[in-house]
Amino acid sequence: MNIAISGANGFIGRNLISCLKQIKHITLITILRNPSDPLKKDANEYSYEDLYNGQLNDNIDLFIHLASPNYDYCKDNSLNEGIFDLTQSILKSLENYNCKKFIFFSSCKVYGESSSSTIVHNELSDLKPVSDYAKAKVKAEDLIIEESTNRGINYLIYRLPFVYGYGMKSNIGKLLKIIDKSIPVVTFRNNQDLKKSFLSTENINRLISYNIDNPDSVNNQIYNISDTEPLSLDAFLKEYKKQAHSRALIISMPRAIANLFFKTPLLRNPIIKIFGSFEIDNSKIKRDFKDGLLSSSQAIKKLILDKMEQ
Repeated sequence: MNIAISGANGFIGRNLISCLKQIKHITLITILRNPSDPLKKDANEYSYEDLYNGQLNDNIDLFIHLASPNYDYCKDNSLNEGIFDLTQSILKSLENYNCKKFIFFSSCKVYGESSSSTIVHNELSDLKPVSDYAKAKVKAEDLIIEESTNRGINYLIYRLPFVYGYGMKSNIGKLLKIIDKSIPVVTFRNNQDLKKSFLSTENINRLISYNIDNPDSVNNQIYNISDTEPLSLDAFLKEYKKQAHSRALIISMPRAIANLFFKTPLLRNPIIKIFGSFEIDNSKIKRDFKDGLLSSSQAIKKLILDKMEQ
């Protein structure tokens, strides 16, 4: 079974490739913007131009489209080019390889941004993209749905919340490094209306492995995917501290203090982005994914083990 992956050099891609290399009955084909030196590169490593020009040596059974810019706003057309245009070009090339199955990694930002109130988004919620990044993801989703009919492609669209795992470089990743060093961290007290949906790379690996082993699961659906239950950032950091056996002091400030920050113009957006609420309803994937998702507690344990092995 030939599996092609774009964005293999990204944070999620590196974790996924490491997992899929353990599956013996598949051949991985990586599509990269800057492949290695031709004399040194892997035999199954190709550029996008190779893909578009029909130069891959085999048919493709499943294309996993991970590649995407990782910033919210731009003054040029780079986000539209890196998300919508790239997706369109890949879809057009699939007929060269008799590829009829396509998985696209979208974002839960298509529903909007973090907030100071409890809103739970499901797959039927109105799409209210704010950033240029999210708007381009919506356009790409619409394109995939349209092209699936025109080209006879079966697709899955996975909408991802905040993703964490080994090798992450996000703000929360920086907080975890601080905890590793047993340095004090300030958060806002665990609160029902400041919950976030988190997604471990381990759950992504489990889902994609399931899709590969069960090709019929690529069946024209859109899914919110996340760890089993949402957590406040405060609870997430405390769980990590416990499992990492860190001596870091986590100072949990009352919600009243958070409210003051939320109302302060200069602090509102950055504070809400990190500490605010962004919760998705993942009941659909929990129903359909027979192997089951991991909780954040289970996934944090795996993250710590991965760090120890490096």
